[in-house]
Amino acid sequence: MINCFGEVQNLFRRAGGGATLLALLSACGGGSGGGTSTPPPTPVAPVETSRYLLGGTVSGLLPGASVVLANGTDKVTVTANGPFSFAGKLAAGASYEGKVDSASAGLACSIAQGAATMGSADVSSLAVRCLPIVLAGVQEKIQNVAGMVQDVAGNYYIADAVRQVIHKVTPGGALSVYAGISGKPGADDGAAATATFHMSGGISILTIDRAANLYLFDNCNALLRKITPTGVVSTVAGQRSAACDWSAPEAVVADGQGALAQFGWTTGMAMDSNGDVLLADAERQMIRRVRPGGLVSSEKLVDSRGYRISPSQLAADASGTIYFSDGIGSRIYRWQQGVAVVVAGSNKRVSEDGKGAAASFRNIRGMAVDRDGNVLAADVTAIRRMTPDGDVTTLVGGAVTDAAGVSAGWTYLNSLLLESSGALIVHDASKHRLVRFDATKVLSAMPFMPGNMGVAEAVGGAARVGYVGSSGMCSDPAGNVYLLDMTNKVLRRVTPDGALSVYAGIAGVAGSNDGPRTSATMLGPVAIACDKDGAVYFADKTAAGTGFNLRKIGKDGQVSTQEALPAGTGKPLQYRLAIDKDGYLAWLGWGPDGIFRRPPGERFRLSCHLKP
Repeated sequence: MINCFGEVQNLFRRAGGGATLLALLSACGGGSGGGTSTPPPTPVAPVETSRYLLGGTVSGLLPGASVVLANGTDKVTVTANGPFSFAGKLAAGASYEGKVDSASAGLACSIAQGAATMGSADVSSLAVRCLPIVLAGVQEKIQNVAGMVQDVAGNYYIADAVRQVIHKVTPGGALSVYAGISGKPGADDGAAATATFHMSGGISILTIDRAANLYLFDNCNALLRKITPTGVVSTVAGQRSAACDWSAPEAVVADGQGALAQFGWTTGMAMDSNGDVLLADAERQMIRRVRPGGLVSSEKLVDSRGYRISPSQLAADASGTIYFSDGIGSRIYRWQQGVAVVVAGSNKRVSEDGKGAAASFRNIRGMAVDRDGNVLAADVTAIRRMTPDGDVTTLVGGAVTDAAGVSAGWTYLNSLLLESSGALIVHDASKHRLVRFDATKVLSAMPFMPGNMGVAEAVGGAARVGYVGSSGMCSDPAGNVYLLDMTNKVLRRVTPDGALSVYAGIAGVAGSNDGPRTSATMLGPVAIACDKDGAVYFADKTAAGTGFNLRKIGKDGQVSTQEALPAGTGKPLQYRLAIDKDGYLAWLGWGPDGIFRRPPGERFRLSCHLKP
């Protein structure tokens, strides 16, 4: 039934007559009598609101890859570069917010101009740009080796101080994250999957007890952590501190139970036959002992003449005898009856076989004791063995090949693990690989970490970028990434399509020559920064003294020396160079002295002190 009441009232007011009212009442089914009814008026179609498409363009998708875009609940899957649009249309004045919902593995996508209000026309301005997560080179699942252990079932556990996780590798080679959240430092206890750690690289900080409990010394938190076989993480001892922040107050060391204890910087870790965790504190010349219940005590290391000895790496044999290398890694001591006794080594710091003081080590970075009581040491380029009476021989490395006549080719060994089978695994830090030296004295690369380190100028996955520190990276507005190779004294560039090549300098040639970037030379570059116009600045050592010059690579490819960078009085802690959008340059070259800043067209001035 049509409701005519409102219309009736309006017409009655306008017409002012009963006849009109009577007629309308009849049309609405009202009134009386048998008069002829008036047909209802023809309905008027509602005016349709105009609606418009929302879309844009996608670039950077690799063949076979896809990206899912969303505007609220409306989603579209894009599988090729070019234009796209959402299925649903929007009315003028409606708000929209385009987002990247997901992308294929190995791909990172971002969206620009994604949020606004719909006008009175189709929108095609959403700009989606995709890039491979690894632009050039190969992404290693294990980024760092800060300690290795093996359980009785043959599983390997590897502390990764870059990703801040503990990896697990099964005997079959399956690799997974055992504990920690990748890329998230912290000190959270609890389930292994949600716990967090803050480790420091290049230090052996992992051990395991007979019950398969892992113990990790969390150097940047100054905490001893425990991971049970069921995957529960707890803090055994220590008070959390920002130990990796060089501006933090000096660490306080204290013995005591659990959280009452405090730790300094730890360089080595081992477990003795009683299940006690042993920690090397080189700065305070002591070994910290942590009993299974969390009670911490300290043992000061002194030799027979009463001189204090700084420990570096630790190992203990089956009888509980403790061995340690000194701070510079050139001697091995035995800790017996409260006295540090030199078993082998000298101050020569070269790798020479011999007995006692006739032997020498370059720099011991990892230690273990085999079932016969021999100490095994990773010594820069070789694996060395020292018998209990101090007879040192080289097992493999340097001039000594393996049983198959293969040269190890090591240049910087780090952590060392002794398997129950008698085989040894060492971390070759220079090539970022793990190598196994088995009971038959044959070398082989571990398949889960074969080593992709090094430099290869190529495109995408065929390229190898080598080691680049955080101070040696920047990008320009065109999407080029610049990588500073301090060792080879060149600056490399990765273009948006993943091509890696030398941008400035001559590999292996040291100098301070200005001129065209392909013929200019670098003497000792330590940091770079990119400005908004595409120029690259770098801090380079001066030809004389310990100072640095500010040098510039202009957009025209010309290298020029700008000026001398401010020099400080303290010991350099880190080098950093930065430039903001307004052209202000900042230089941190002598940590305690502060940050120097240069406004455009002016000179550097001390901007702030970092310490009073």
